[in-house]
Amino acid sequence: MATLTEIERAADALPLEQQESLIKWLSERMRTRRLNGTSPHSVLDIAPVSLGRVIRPLSAEDDLLGEMLEERP
Repeated sequence: MATLTEIERAADALPLEQQESLIKWLSERMRTRRLNGTSPHSVLDIAPVSLGRVIRPLSAEDDLLGEMLEERP
């Protein structure tokens, strides 16, 4: 769906209960945007960043969580 007309047709085809859920969802979304003054965003909106080359590939023997916890006091 790319146009408001298509969205309106699709919403009109929904059962009444789902139309009510859609209205609640849209209202909450608009209220949140107004309060925050920003649009919701996703981590997928962030451009990829290069962190350099891989030192060595991960293997089944790697315990990443253990390594991270070793640094804790």
